[in-house]
Amino acid sequence: WKTYEQLQRFLKERRFPQAIALAEALAVRLSTDTEVSQWQAVAYQIWGRALISENQLLKARIYLKKALKTDPNNKALSMEVQRDFEKLEQLY
Repeated sequence: WKTYEQLQRFLKERRFPQAIALAEALAVRLSTDTEVSQWQAVAYQIWGRALISENQLLKARIYLKKALKTDPNNKALSMEVQRDFEKLEQLY
């Protein structure tokens, strides 16, 4: 649980590279844990959204696609990512 708390703290503090690295390390160690996949996808999506606000649109697209690929059955996440893609399209 401490690792999940650390991941949440990284996301809250907008320390996205650290959050992604931690989520990816967890995914390697706990490859069958669906909760890990969900957290990893959320980390990708949140970073993607932050990249949109920083006008790093190509990089944002990569992380949003990773979010969908990591947790393809998460409907709530898919809706959020779809909104992010719509925002991306407006900025292009």
